[in-house]
Amino acid sequence: MKAIAYNTINRSLVIAVSMSALLVLGEVGCARRAEIQVIPVSSRNVLELNADDVVQVMRRAGFSDDQILEYGPALQKGLAESGSVQIKMKNIVEVVFAINGDSVYISSRLRGLFIYNIHTGWVSGGR
Repeated sequence: MKAIAYNTINRSLVIAVSMSALLVLGEVGCARRAEIQVIPVSSRNVLELNADDVVQVMRRAGFSDDQILEYGPALQKGLAESGSVQIKMKNIVEVVFAINGDSVYISSRLRGLFIYNIHTGWVSGGR
């Protein structure tokens, strides 16, 4: 009977390459998350939006469902505590959300200006 011999060099190489790939993928994922920043800005008016309102304003501003799930709570908290929020992507301000009375004013770099009233829905620019 012949003994089974394992080639440990190949196994070690496969493990090392796999670990390197996982580290690179992890760093890419972290970098992607770091590209979007939700920055509260002090304002005189604050307003607590419900989850449906957050989805409405973020969708209109061009955010994907995954981005809404990830950044929606920070937007909601920022508007409730500070009254205005900037969202930066790669250090460029893409969207500004600002509260005025019962309305959210949305200024998007790519999509324009919109006003959303929490009681009546879209005042201007909405779908």
